[in-house]
Amino acid sequence: MTAVVLRLLSGPVDLELLRPNFPNEFDTPDGRVRVSALHIYADWGGLKEPMRLIFTGLHVTDARDREIASAPRVALSFDPRSAVRGRLLPTSVVVDQPTLEADMTREGGMLQRVLARSDSGSSGEFVDLLIEQLLSEPNYHSVIGQLDTVEVTNARISLRDVPSGVTWVAPDVQARLKRDAAGVAISANAHFRVGTHEPFRVSLSGTYARDRSRISFEAGLDGMKPSMLADLSPDTAILRGLDIALSGRLQVEATGQGEVKTVTMEVTAGAGTITLPGILTASHKVRSVNALAHVDAASHTARIDHIDVDLGVAKTTVTGTGLRTEQGQTFIGRAEVKQIPVDRLGDYWPADLAPGGRAWAMANLSGGSLDVATEFALSTPGNDLEQLSVDRNVAFLEYRGMTVHYMPHMPELQNVSGKARFEAGTLHFDVAGGTAVGLAVTGAIIDMTGLDGPGPHYASLRLPIKGTAPSVVALLARPKLGLPRDMLYDPKRVAGDVAVDLSLRFPLINALTVAEIDIKAEAAVSGFALKNAIGDVDLGEAVGRVVYANSQLNVTGIGKLDGNAVDIVWREQFSPRAPYRQRYELKGTVPAALIAKAGFPSPEPYIAGPVGVTSLTYQVADNGTSELLGKFDLKGATMTTPFGWTKTAGSDGQLTFAMKMAAGGKLATADFEGRAPSLTAKGQVRFGDNNSVQQVAVSQLQVGATDIAGEWRRTANGVDVALHGQSLEYSRLRAILKTREELAKATPGGAAATARESTRLAIQLGRFGLEQGSLGSVGGRVELSGDRIASADIGFGAGKGGTFRVAREGQGRSLSFYVADFGQLLKETGWLDGFVGGDLDLRGRFDDAHPQMPLAGRLKLGPYRLEKVTPRTGVGTLNSTIDALGRAGNPLQQFDGLEASIGKVADRIELKDGHTSGKSIGLTTAGIIDLAKDEASLRGIVVPGFALNNVLSNVPLLGPLLTGGKDGGVFAIAYRLDGPLDDLRTDVNMMSAMTPGALRELFNGAGGTPPMRTETPADRAP
Repeated sequence: MTAVVLRLLSGPVDLELLRPNFPNEFDTPDGRVRVSALHIYADWGGLKEPMRLIFTGLHVTDARDREIASAPRVALSFDPRSAVRGRLLPTSVVVDQPTLEADMTREGGMLQRVLARSDSGSSGEFVDLLIEQLLSEPNYHSVIGQLDTVEVTNARISLRDVPSGVTWVAPDVQARLKRDAAGVAISANAHFRVGTHEPFRVSLSGTYARDRSRISFEAGLDGMKPSMLADLSPDTAILRGLDIALSGRLQVEATGQGEVKTVTMEVTAGAGTITLPGILTASHKVRSVNALAHVDAASHTARIDHIDVDLGVAKTTVTGTGLRTEQGQTFIGRAEVKQIPVDRLGDYWPADLAPGGRAWAMANLSGGSLDVATEFALSTPGNDLEQLSVDRNVAFLEYRGMTVHYMPHMPELQNVSGKARFEAGTLHFDVAGGTAVGLAVTGAIIDMTGLDGPGPHYASLRLPIKGTAPSVVALLARPKLGLPRDMLYDPKRVAGDVAVDLSLRFPLINALTVAEIDIKAEAAVSGFALKNAIGDVDLGEAVGRVVYANSQLNVTGIGKLDGNAVDIVWREQFSPRAPYRQRYELKGTVPAALIAKAGFPSPEPYIAGPVGVTSLTYQVADNGTSELLGKFDLKGATMTTPFGWTKTAGSDGQLTFAMKMAAGGKLATADFEGRAPSLTAKGQVRFGDNNSVQQVAVSQLQVGATDIAGEWRRTANGVDVALHGQSLEYSRLRAILKTREELAKATPGGAAATARESTRLAIQLGRFGLEQGSLGSVGGRVELSGDRIASADIGFGAGKGGTFRVAREGQGRSLSFYVADFGQLLKETGWLDGFVGGDLDLRGRFDDAHPQMPLAGRLKLGPYRLEKVTPRTGVGTLNSTIDALGRAGNPLQQFDGLEASIGKVADRIELKDGHTSGKSIGLTTAGIIDLAKDEASLRGIVVPGFALNNVLSNVPLLGPLLTGGKDGGVFAIAYRLDGPLDDLRTDVNMMSAMTPGALRELFNGAGGTPPMRTETPADRAP
């Protein structure tokens, strides 16, 4: 025995002689196997070292003589004591340079695929055999029943992915399997290489439970790059751009059959690059990677706790959870990229994702940074990745310090901050704040729609803007915005604060035109002021709201026009077929003088003081024509009219009118209707060039006792007037003529002066009222030239009818005035009571060659009488005259007639040679009647006993001397009538009764009477 020991200690001993007797069969859980070797030798390194039995060319066959394992060299270690006892029971096995090959078909358990190699050219089955022995209980009946350690040295492992054909090779693997109380402890180290990639290190430590129910191990990776997985499948080709060396730890819990139960993976990485052609336009440098993930096979879930990637300028985080069900697989995750420089947004925005929105963002966003978070959900039926669908893809952005060029040639929004959301092809921005050309923008919204489909894509912007009115107007006036210039004001004319809610919609294209912009703007205005808002009237202290949408501008608010509070509505329409272009509405109280200052026809001097504007509407049509509609409360105003009517402040009054204007503001017509106490007026005014009045048509005028309709029309050399109706008061007509006179003097060459040159009047009245009576019905025509009646043909009803005619005759005019009953005329007109009967016939001629156009004529009055009457207020009587005449005779007798010569110069009428007589008394008269003063100064004599007393007047030579002329009488009494026409004072001189006629004139002051001419039949009026 000593010799054997010494021999073994001296070097390897060839044991070929023992090979036939070496136990070559033993039982395994899978049945009896046979072991054979080409060569056997023993080696013992020392007394304290185990004895080794070395086999070369080892082969293992099963009961059917099939080779199930082989190894080029296997060393068995024995306890020396067991060899002395004659039992060669190895305690460890060293397998040197085995070859392990496995095909991964991606079916079944992962570990099972690695360990289930059945190719006899591999040593995999032999390793499985040794593992099985290590898992078995120690025994002495099996040749390896005491085996507790298996070492694999210098092994070559090849893992081939069957679908892709990619092979992972580890040429020098060191592994150790050791039996312990828990089962088999496994440790290994290897360097794998895939293709031409740099090798990466894999370390492994774990336990295979003795009852074969569980495999637990931890694997470490160092230097593995995701790009190594790019060739496994077309679906993983994207990993080719992930050039990052990963280091990490993989913890796996699996069943004894190799089915994975849980996986925990921790990964870190240093510098590298990410290049994703077709997705990201630029390559990104990676500073570090840190990731943690879990897989739970029991619940069929995979969870990514975090994948953090530091890209230097930006940082990325990914989390998510996957779930496998009978229907298929789903994955829900969230990816975040923080601190992306907006100027490098294109480096992070995939080129094919919403290209229209991407191009717009590249062109219009700059400065600042943003954070991007994406929430996504993926699903696929079963394991078919070709049917992978994206069920949800929502992106969230948070940005700060950004500049937005929302439209070409418009001021950009600066220092913009806020949040955004991308979902269903729409990118929605909520802008918390920003500034633009001195304006503050808060709460803005930007929407880009249709980004998931073909272009063109659209952007919708809602920009709440606050700032001063000049700044806002300057912004809206920019030509590229496309707002009509005529709706905007010069910024220098406005003041105040404005809050604008501006909405824009346009396609995301660079060559943007105004026609492609859909604009909507809403503005809240406070403290607004506008210089020359309406004409020369300033608007101030305005508060209101402005809305521009659908090519229509609407302004509503309150303000002050030159300090007067008003409600304002302003509308403008810009569409091609709009019913109107501009419309202004105003309510409030303004002074009458403000209307002219605003550029409209002045109501002064007829209306003065505060005017209550119930409603005022000014509307401009598409063709430039316009219309002004107004309703006014005139209670606070004073009013005067050309026809002698006035209204004091405090009494009711209303006025409505509708004015139409041609293009350019040229006045066309104005319809009016006014009502006030004792006044109703309704009609229309037509205008000509220079907005001059051409025609006034009054359909109704009721004022006092006047109730007429009429028309005033301007002609080439004057005006035509037509009046008709129930009643006209002379005082109204006189007031109109007086007003015309005053206007003519105030404005030479004006409308009134032109009208004064020639007025043609056609009249048809049921009643022409005087101050105390009436001329009855009046009809006919009158032509005036200044104050001169050029021609007339008037008929009237008073005095049982009469006519008044003036006709041109050479260089003068003839006058004919006839009244059927002059006494009745005097009574009906309220001029004089007490004169009864008498047809009046006045014939005369105006000498127009004389500057004062004097009138000379002869008056004849038919039989009449006098009577005493009860006085009427304001109406003169002959009562005092009758009393005075009663002392000389009977003044109530029937007079045969009256004749007198009449001369008129200006407003003075001179009576000459007037005489009348009856059987009892006779009268003569002469003197002056002043129409301007309504006064008279008349002289004459009363001849008592006229028939007898007048006999001597016909005696030649002596008669005139004694009587003073025809009808003078020998005995006569001189009288005088002086004073107002309606209250003449009578003075009778009784001393004149005994005075010869030639001397009588010394007492009465009357001049002689002109000689009488012989009456012809033509002198009698028809």
